[in-house]
Amino acid sequence: MNPPAPNLICPECGTANSIHQVECCHCQVPLLKRYLWAIGSGLDPYRVGELVGDRYLVQGKHLLLDLLPGEPAPSVDNTSQLYRPYLRLFPKRPHVPELFGALSLPEGELLLLEHAPVSCIDIADAKVAPGLTHAAPLTTIWEKANLVRRLNWLWQIISLWPALVAENVALTLLNPQLLRAEGSLVRLLQLQAGHNPTLADLGKFWQTHFSFSDQGENFQQAFTILCQHMQDPQETTPEFIRDTLETLFQQALDHLGYEYHYDIASRSDQGPSRTRNEDKCFPERDLTSQSQVLALVCDGVGGHEGGDVASGLAIDILEETLTPLKLLEMSPATVEQAIQTAIRRTNDAINQRNDTEQRHERQRMGTTVVGALMEHAHLYLAHIGDSRAYWINRWGCYQLTLDDDVASRDVRLGMSTYHQALELPYGGSLVQALGMAPSQHLHPTVERFLLDEEGILLLCSDGLSDFNRVETYWPQYLLPVLQGQLALTAAAEQLIDLANRLNGHDNVTVVLIHCRVKNAAGVIDLDYSDIVCQGELPEVTDITMGYVPPPDPADLDLTVSQIVEPPQPQPKPPPAQRSRSQAWLLLLVAVGVATAALGFLAVMTSMNRSVVEPSPSPLTPPQ
Repeated sequence: MNPPAPNLICPECGTANSIHQVECCHCQVPLLKRYLWAIGSGLDPYRVGELVGDRYLVQGKHLLLDLLPGEPAPSVDNTSQLYRPYLRLFPKRPHVPELFGALSLPEGELLLLEHAPVSCIDIADAKVAPGLTHAAPLTTIWEKANLVRRLNWLWQIISLWPALVAENVALTLLNPQLLRAEGSLVRLLQLQAGHNPTLADLGKFWQTHFSFSDQGENFQQAFTILCQHMQDPQETTPEFIRDTLETLFQQALDHLGYEYHYDIASRSDQGPSRTRNEDKCFPERDLTSQSQVLALVCDGVGGHEGGDVASGLAIDILEETLTPLKLLEMSPATVEQAIQTAIRRTNDAINQRNDTEQRHERQRMGTTVVGALMEHAHLYLAHIGDSRAYWINRWGCYQLTLDDDVASRDVRLGMSTYHQALELPYGGSLVQALGMAPSQHLHPTVERFLLDEEGILLLCSDGLSDFNRVETYWPQYLLPVLQGQLALTAAAEQLIDLANRLNGHDNVTVVLIHCRVKNAAGVIDLDYSDIVCQGELPEVTDITMGYVPPPDPADLDLTVSQIVEPPQPQPKPPPAQRSRSQAWLLLLVAVGVATAALGFLAVMTSMNRSVVEPSPSPLTPPQ
């Protein structure tokens, strides 16, 4: 007799459902399907269709489906060095997978990684495990991508480099099996610990696995010069490489004729259970075909008197300060500093008003903020608190911001996983908000992204994001916008209605920004369907969970040689005596020739919350 078919338990109502159902058969809420990437030998004895720990259904060699997604995650020993890199790199989502938990089995220990926390996509029907089979090896997909996309990928890799070096997992970026791409996004299948490579090693890896030869000899020469320049550790820094790639990226955009247009829809609602709306947003009206965007969402901290005053004051000051910024005329460092200054100025204004009105403790008014500055391909995101930003494209939904709450702080300190920390009594409490303390206690997060594809940037208060509503419902409410089946304004209204029906405990505000990208050939819509894995899982051979010692040159460790393909021997160039400025000049000359050659292509991207008092030693997130 065959064993009974496994059931997926709906976390909303507890009803058992077939794993192939998209919505719960009882409450009609999209089923939360959490696919986990399992690392370790403990999974070896199990076959597809078997249960692990009475909870996880084996879907492939490394893939598990959580049948009890509403239950707490399995605990993790925070003293283990195996887990620390995943915890410390938590702010690097969505590039780095999140550590979900660990299982101790008789056959060995399993590390469970979460690539796609919530999805209504059915692996049996769509032949896809989000974040796993969507993500193709970068070395495989490279030739399929155009010039702009390739440069964006390299820019993301070098942006990740310092953080991975700090956690001794930079080898991951030199591993063709682990380095993957999901659309425009670089994603790491898992982390590889061990001796840290150098920038010279990275340059050799790039030269071995990546090429621009199909983009013309001159551009290939510019890339070769950059990789050779990376061989000089005293002259080259990650920042220099990043700036150089961004220069090349911008030139490629210009010569391929990339155009960016932004449509905006914003909505804010009091919600069914509140007497006033403490949320504010900017802009307050719908806009179309904008070339530059400033968008803001502020959520007055619930339970604090004057939350609506604080959020309104924040919108007014930030709008006045940030609107004049011209992103294309300023260096990234200058833009980031201007955003930081504007946030601190806003904080001081609200804080001073609290002091003037003699507000103390819970009487003090405060607000969260999440804001976006966008021009051409450049996106700057800033936030304080737990209002969020998401990027939605045809591949998935990605949370770009990290809540300033106790749970996130504990993860970044390596104390627990996010799922564990949220179970604590104060896990969701904010550790910072605008106006609650002087600016020396404030640590705004400002991040930068390069856009080369169509997508939707969603800014929202937690009235919508609570209980994973965005991650669960994006295919129903936002994907149709990208498919041309739903107006942006209608999507904004439907998200407000969704939040009021299924959450309803708070005010809700959404700002949707539809990024439309095209070049001289038309809309940018790179199709990788012919080489992205479909109906099968990526094959990863002999990946260790722990530390990988540096290989002995005289006796190369087979495991390491299988994981990191050594670069082919290259003729060693004569020692370079030039300075960084001379190398930079040489690179620009080569790029100038390359861009001239490319010119012809131009015809052919909460429930009420409490704020935890600032710690005497504020947390500085890992960079």
